Amino acid sequence: MDKLDGLSIPMIMGDWRLIIEALEEKLSVNMATNLELVDEDKAAEICEDIDRIEGVVSYLKMEFKKEYGDNS
Repeated sequence: MDKLDGLSIPMIMGDWRLIIEALEEKLSVNMATNLELVDEDKAAEICEDIDRIEGVVSYLKMEFKKEYGDNS
């Protein structure tokens, strides 16, 4: 996630957890979508969203762990 390197987001633990949980929920919805039932453009958009969200969630979890330890 080169675009997020050095990003400083001052938040309390609860803020981090809420954001991570919201993104994980969005990821879950996208992953549950049957891509064969949507048109190709929508399927490509969903796949791109999945990739982006996975990257952001991974980054946030890593930063959360640095800040608060393994309290996830």
